[in-house]
Amino acid sequence: MAGALVSASTGVMESLLCKLSSVLEKGYRRNKRVEKDILFLRNELGSMNAVMKKQVMSKNPDLQVKAWMKELRELAYDIEDVIDAFMLQVEEKSDQPTGIMGFISSSISKLREFVSSSTIAQEIEELKHQVLEASDRRKRYKLDEYTSMDTVEAIDPRLTALYAEMGALVGVDGPRNKIIKLLTEGDLEGEFGKQLIKLVSIVGFGGMGKTTLANQVYQKIKGLFDCTCFVFVSQRPNMKKILVDLLSELGSASNMWEDEIQLINRIRDFLHDKRFLIVIDDIWSISAWEILKCALPENCFGSCIITTTRILDVATSCCSSFNGNIYRIEPLNDKNARKLFCKRIFHTDSCPTHLEGLSKAILRKCGGLPLAILHIASLLATKSDTKDEWELVLNSIGSALENSHTLQGTKKILLLSFYDLPPHLKTCLLYLSIYPEDYKIATKGLIMRLIAEGFIAEERGKRLDQVAQSYINDLINRSMVLPVDIGYDGHVQSFQVHDLVLNIIQSMSAEENFVTIIDGQQSSSLPKKIRRLSLHINDSEDALMGTTIANQNYVRSLTIFGFTKKVPSFSHFHALRVLHLGYCEWLENHHIECVCNMLQLRYLVIHSNLISELPEEIGNLQHLVMLNVKFCSIQVLPEAVAKLRKLVWLYVSGVKIPVRIGNMQCLEELSYIRISSNCIKFAEELGLLRKLRHLGITVEDPCEMEDHGRRYREALLSSIYQLGRHNLQSLSFDYRGHEDFILDSSMGSCFAAEHLQQLVIQKPLSRIPTWMSSLVNLIHLDLNISRMDADDINILKHIATLVFLRLVFTGNVNSTRIVIEDRGFEYLKEFHVMCFISGMWLRFAPGAMPKLQRYHLTLKLQEAKSTCDDFDLGLKHLESLQHVSVAIVPVSATNMEATVVAEAAIRKETSIHPNQPIVEIGTWQ
Repeated sequence: MAGALVSASTGVMESLLCKLSSVLEKGYRRNKRVEKDILFLRNELGSMNAVMKKQVMSKNPDLQVKAWMKELRELAYDIEDVIDAFMLQVEEKSDQPTGIMGFISSSISKLREFVSSSTIAQEIEELKHQVLEASDRRKRYKLDEYTSMDTVEAIDPRLTALYAEMGALVGVDGPRNKIIKLLTEGDLEGEFGKQLIKLVSIVGFGGMGKTTLANQVYQKIKGLFDCTCFVFVSQRPNMKKILVDLLSELGSASNMWEDEIQLINRIRDFLHDKRFLIVIDDIWSISAWEILKCALPENCFGSCIITTTRILDVATSCCSSFNGNIYRIEPLNDKNARKLFCKRIFHTDSCPTHLEGLSKAILRKCGGLPLAILHIASLLATKSDTKDEWELVLNSIGSALENSHTLQGTKKILLLSFYDLPPHLKTCLLYLSIYPEDYKIATKGLIMRLIAEGFIAEERGKRLDQVAQSYINDLINRSMVLPVDIGYDGHVQSFQVHDLVLNIIQSMSAEENFVTIIDGQQSSSLPKKIRRLSLHINDSEDALMGTTIANQNYVRSLTIFGFTKKVPSFSHFHALRVLHLGYCEWLENHHIECVCNMLQLRYLVIHSNLISELPEEIGNLQHLVMLNVKFCSIQVLPEAVAKLRKLVWLYVSGVKIPVRIGNMQCLEELSYIRISSNCIKFAEELGLLRKLRHLGITVEDPCEMEDHGRRYREALLSSIYQLGRHNLQSLSFDYRGHEDFILDSSMGSCFAAEHLQQLVIQKPLSRIPTWMSSLVNLIHLDLNISRMDADDINILKHIATLVFLRLVFTGNVNSTRIVIEDRGFEYLKEFHVMCFISGMWLRFAPGAMPKLQRYHLTLKLQEAKSTCDDFDLGLKHLESLQHVSVAIVPVSATNMEATVVAEAAIRKETSIHPNQPIVEIGTWQ
């Protein structure tokens, strides 16, 4: 896999080297000196880049090396800015018109080129001298020979977990008992009734208490076994020593002169006829587990193994070896977190009244992390119990991680996971420092940012967004970020960064000048050249807008979090790649005119209802890959948008776009556009977008001659069919004409595409189209229906692959109850029903929807209380149910009696369900 063009460790060095090579390949004959200097830069920087890559693999480079690498990164940024300007100059020259206008334009451009070339030559010459100085320092201080400052920890941080007193532990009883139950109940039986080995792998974030929990289980049940042992693996394991320790703890003499194979054989011989309990703590790699499992024989005496790890893939590997169970350790809940916190400081379960608010704020920062709670509580135990002292600690937790001896242990534990990351994941994690505390990060939005920033490396056979998704999956797998919203398909739709991790990565990003955060609390000066700027604004900090982002010519990424009335000035930001103005709701048309001069822009988000048009010069942004203006008041996009040949994602809202859309061959996602009823040409061009995967369209009803309407519909259906034959996976479709167009059987061949997995039809329909039964690959269906009967249900049942179904009822129905029988919907996991028809609801028969996990219901009650007396949804028959969400629409605000009866009936149903699903019931507002 080739490296990413941009990273936190090497900056833009890879991108710069590619551009320097490109300039040399195209040739630059007008100035031999510049050509020679560029050749020198490429060769010298290439050599230094190799040294940087070598040092990147070190856990903790020498301080001199770090300083040199930072200098070189900054230099590479400056050189790339100059090369970008040079390449733009060459491109402008190649695009000149011909004829008399071409002569005039050529004369003017030659004058500009002379001035510009002289300036660029001088800049390159100056940068060459700086590179020579950096190269001399590298040789003078022999930086190539420096090794890591990594040292062996004098004290193993896990020792305190092993010898924690039971009285000091909080919240461990429940998890301990669950693991004991997994290990001791319902013995696994092999051939001839043999009791097979049971394994539980405890997985979770660093500092969550995995070692403590494993040890508590170990101490509780070790008396049931013939022999036991507890061994540590660690991040860089010495496998021979671990095997020797394992053999020694089991009670067999060991010899350090034996090799790994001999040790494994001796352990197997010792264990083969014994019932053993072995805890293997802190496994960091599958390769380490593959060696250790060789020493554990599959005997028939009911032996048990417990492993702990931060990495989900490792836990999965452990379980697959012995048919085990994964136990995901959870953060402490608010009650137990408070109890642990108060016991450490006050030796009681309560906190003084005057510190209540501050204790809650501090605990929120800890996020249920036992290690952090204990360390911060230990720090507070040395302070006086005054509000001023506690406020000081609260406001300086980030710096305390750096400076407080008490909190150094927490930081070291958290950094273990960071240093274990490969360079590309370190870059992605550090980039998350742009987000404010407790921010819910949308996975899809982050993926587009990472691509635009140049952080994603190309992989054969994969799109860049798929590679980016794999990076995020790896961070989740390694427990570096916390999933928040998980979709029906198992994909994490949003996640958060733990507050303490955010403090650490913000500090590291600032140190490397990777990301600069301005939130009104900075005490230190800003870097001379900001590369990526993130503004965190609230109403009282609007003044930041004008003072902090003016005249920052070197900024490559600007993001503003927090709604602001102050209009930012960013007219000098010519180096910008990423511009996110999603919270600047007071922007007007004239404010964004300068955006078209940001010729390196890749990612642009503008959300302001006051913006009604984009400048025609938007076509200048030839590198743009993502444009999102869906919350603006734009009705028509300028024709120049069709010039954006690299655009991959385009998000608008009911907007007409240029007819020549077929030119935009890179488009993969396009929504939500409006197709004019008199534009057959556009309908035809739409079918040329062969890479399109997601499409959202509103189709106007042709109101002209019959022949025109027929050709318009044929062109539209043909285009959708062509898109479906290639890559179209998701279609959201609204039609402003009669429903017959959608109900017609010819639509079946149009939508029954090989790749189509998601279909949303916003047009209210009187029935389910019969052609839907032919959608053999569909997994997501969203419909708006005015009526439904058994025939409609039967049509939906035939979509065997359906995993998600959403039905909105807004009209009349034939009956007040519709029964879902036990056949069909075998794979449905999530079902949304929004019913605004008084007294109508669905009921599940025994065996219905066997895999349904989440049921979301919005229903409207009838006026009379009696209609709810036999209120039965059949929820007890949904054998896989885990979550029920109900919103009740009362008929009137004065008659809430039926609402109370309905809620009681639903709670009664779920209370007797064997799965004890989570229940959320509210009133529709």
